[in-house]
Amino acid sequence: MSQPRPTLVIRGGRPLGGLVTDISIENGVIAAVGADVAGEGVEVVDARGLIVLPGLVDLHTHLREPGREDAETVETGTWAAARGGFTAVHAMANTDPVADTAGVVEQVWRLGREAGYCDVAPVGAVTVGLGGERLAELGAMADSAARVRVFSDDGVCVSDAVLMRRALEYVKAFDGVVAQHAQEPRLTEGAQMNEGELSGVLGMQGWPAVAEEAIIARDAML
Repeated sequence: MSQPRPTLVIRGGRPLGGLVTDISIENGVIAAVGADVAGEGVEVVDARGLIVLPGLVDLHTHLREPGREDAETVETGTWAAARGGFTAVHAMANTDPVADTAGVVEQVWRLGREAGYCDVAPVGAVTVGLGGERLAELGAMADSAARVRVFSDDGVCVSDAVLMRRALEYVKAFDGVVAQHAQEPRLTEGAQMNEGELSGVLGMQGWPAVAEEAIIARDAML
């Protein structure tokens, strides 16, 4: 059984959009809000001149584990997130092996629970190996202990319209979400900078806005 947490009083902070006040937190739950919240033996945080926010959620993080622990781990990434005010992060599927199976997403989820700094919601890959050719095990990941509800091929666009349509239809069964990297790859091949007057002057291959807009429009219709 976990031990009760000490009562915490945030003194003199201003909740976003509100007035300066005190906030008492008992065992991780807000117990009272008001001027001069009292309490004996409590831990006090002086928040005068500061804004008090609810826990933030990062929808796109690269925790890299398993496989790229040289760059980041679930423990180090979630520690940094918690230090920055984030109480939950979504871990992208660009791991090694790719998070495209129930086994890998469960591993990431369990590592998050063991670290204990913030909630970790694994994002499952849409396609096997982020390769854009075959759908990954969306249903198995959704039914796993990680309860995956967000799927993405991270920085790779699911450019195949048939695959994307199947993915969107599939996730409806469990109220899932497909987070697309909106970039038509054929329109950005060789691009070195944003397309515009300057790219023309410099003679450099431009990255057109329509490369993003075309995928958004297509997927909205799908």
